[in-house]
Amino acid sequence: MPSAPTLAAFAGASVLLILFPGPAMLFLVARGAAGGRRVGVMSAVGVESANATFVVATALGLTAVLATSALALSVVRYVGAGYLVWLGISVLRSRGATAPVEIPTVGRSARQSDWTSWRQGYLVGIANPKVALFFLAFFPQFLDPARGSMTSQIIVLGAVFVAIGMVFDASYGALAGTISTRMARRRGGRRSARGKVAIGLTYIGLGGFTAATGSRTL
Repeated sequence: MPSAPTLAAFAGASVLLILFPGPAMLFLVARGAAGGRRVGVMSAVGVESANATFVVATALGLTAVLATSALALSVVRYVGAGYLVWLGISVLRSRGATAPVEIPTVGRSARQSDWTSWRQGYLVGIANPKVALFFLAFFPQFLDPARGSMTSQIIVLGAVFVAIGMVFDASYGALAGTISTRMARRRGGRRSARGKVAIGLTYIGLGGFTAATGSRTL
């Protein structure tokens, strides 16, 4: 297991990296603004679940295999970009019907909504292989052969990274959802069509950015 000073240094570096604005932040803000606080938070859980998947892949050495295949990286990246564009088009097509503000739900409908939000966040996160490559380059800076199994050290570091990411990502989604809901209530309980257009265009823009640059998402 990494030493306490190493964990502290890693946590500090992770916070600085996560605070840097990126596509994931914009995605979560858009999700929260579109669906409310709960949707934003569950989407954040999905994104960080994808990051956890990449952590496990890094620990098992699968990321190194992915890094050697330019074709695999491109396929995954373009699939992710296409999914974002599809989300954007779906939002734009539904812009004529303004959405009601977030209403707490229970039972099956709540579980279905949570599942949809988690799934969208996970698919957006897992379809960005640059995160896996980032882990492959970042984690070794904090590994120490004298501290035991490299696999266990990567898992510990990854858990720290995902936990920190969850705090910030959930905050982005929740804050956007809270602001959006309050603004909607001032308009009589409906979200504006113009807001949905902006959200749809944000998704499409993120998809285009991902396809064009393959930039990492944190």
